[in-house]
Amino acid sequence: MKILLEKAIPFVVAICCCANLAKPGNAEVWVVGSMEGFAPFNYTVDGQYRGIDVQILNEAAEKINVELEHRPLPWNRALLDFNAGNLDAVFQLAPTKERFEKWNMVGPLRRTKTVYVTLIDSPIEDIRSLNELDGLIVGVVSGFTYEDSFDRHPDIAREMSKDDFTNILKLMLGRSDVIVGGHATLAHIIDDMGLTEKLRFLPTPLVEQERYIAFPRDGDGDDMANRLQGSLSAMHSSGRIREIVQEHFEE
Repeated sequence: MKILLEKAIPFVVAICCCANLAKPGNAEVWVVGSMEGFAPFNYTVDGQYRGIDVQILNEAAEKINVELEHRPLPWNRALLDFNAGNLDAVFQLAPTKERFEKWNMVGPLRRTKTVYVTLIDSPIEDIRSLNELDGLIVGVVSGFTYEDSFDRHPDIAREMSKDDFTNILKLMLGRSDVIVGGHATLAHIIDDMGLTEKLRFLPTPLVEQERYIAFPRDGDGDDMANRLQGSLSAMHSSGRIREIVQEHFEE
C-alpha cells in the first residue's frame, strides 16, 4: 500500500500544479441576456450569435479576461430573468431615470435613432409632437422603453406586439396607423421582408438616445460594471466602437 501511495503522490502533485497553472488564464464567465432576433445589433446566423452590440460587448469583455455567455430571449423574459437574478447582465437598454437608480447602467454601447414608420400611401406626412398621435393607433413592442414623455403619455392608443417583426406585420394588416422603433432594426427587417416600397420612415425621429448594458446594484454587479465600463470607455476613446458600427453597416 505504501509503495502505491509513493508512486501516486508525484502524479497527484503534477495534476494539481497543472490545474493551478491553468487557473490564471481561464476567462471569467458572465451570463448575459438580450432580445433574440434584434438585427443588426444581436441575432443568430448559422448557430452563431452576432451583431453590433454582441461584437462590442465581446471585445470589451475579452480585454478584461471575461467571456460572455449569451442567452437570447424574448425581451420581457430577459428582463424577468435579470430581475430574478438568473442573469449577470442584460442589454441593450434605453436610458431612464428609474433604470439608472435601480441598476448599474454601463455604457453607452452606441447611439440609436427611434423613428416612426407608416404605409407608403398613408396620409401621415410627419409627427413632430406627441399631440399629433391623437386619434392614431401606434404599434409598439411590449416591454420596450422608447422615450420618457412618449412612454408616460396616457392618451396614446398603443397596439402591443412581441417584437418589431410582428409590429410591422400589424401595420401592414391595418392594425396600427404608425409604428415606432429603432431605425437600424426596422430598416433591416423591412428590407428582409421585401417591404421597402410599401413602407416609409417619417422625417422627424421621436428621439435619438444611447444604449446601455445593466448590472445589478450589489457587490458583484458593482465590480462587473466598473470593470466593463473601463473597457468600453477605452474602446470609445480609441474609435474602435465607431469602427465596429461602420463595419456592420458596410456588410
